[in-house]
Amino acid sequence: MIVTDVTDARAATDGGADRLELVADPQLGGMTPSPDVVRAVLAATATPVRVMIRRTESHQLSAQTAELLRTDVESLPMATEFVCGAVDVAGVPSLALDPVTAAMKGRHWTFHRALDDAPDLAAAATAALFLPGCDHVLTAGDPAGVDTGIHRLRAALRDSELAAALVIGGGVTADNLPALLAAGARGVHLGRGVREGASWDGPVSAALVRAAADLVHGH
Repeated sequence: MIVTDVTDARAATDGGADRLELVADPQLGGMTPSPDVVRAVLAATATPVRVMIRRTESHQLSAQTAELLRTDVESLPMATEFVCGAVDVAGVPSLALDPVTAAMKGRHWTFHRALDDAPDLAAAATAALFLPGCDHVLTAGDPAGVDTGIHRLRAALRDSELAAALVIGGGVTADNLPALLAAGARGVHLGRGVREGASWDGPVSAALVRAAADLVHGH
């Protein structure tokens, strides 16, 4: 689930989150957090933390931006896992990401929601999983979120091997979580849906995280 600081991380951990995605600017889809924040969150929780590596809202990556992302990774030697991604004009994983993943030096990472627009979601996600270190793909099935993308998600989740690597996120709430689990989701990604007021300005609610975790683990 998405966290932005130590307070978020502690509440998420108290609620039973299995893994955290640490970002800055969640209202922009998540950007690279500062090294000081990364260091503090890692010290505050034993829950695995994946650090977002992203500088722009665009999912297409220029050589200049790729260089910035590479330096971001190199500035975070304390991080053990990451989240990043980029697509080409066809909406499939981009080779422009290679310098960034090379800087990770074998550390695992999640391909973020850049693939939501892919013409063939399952094929694009499978291609992403062949990238060095990529072991999960985060997707809502559609840029508008899981409610719009549910049909594409169902199709992708029919592949049991792929389903094990997909993390479903983007507008997940207590209302739609049961349908996502019924569709075959094994991992889900929570954001505003477990914050007070369903707002990025609200704190993470450990009680809402716990309710979602109980649904996932009890499915």
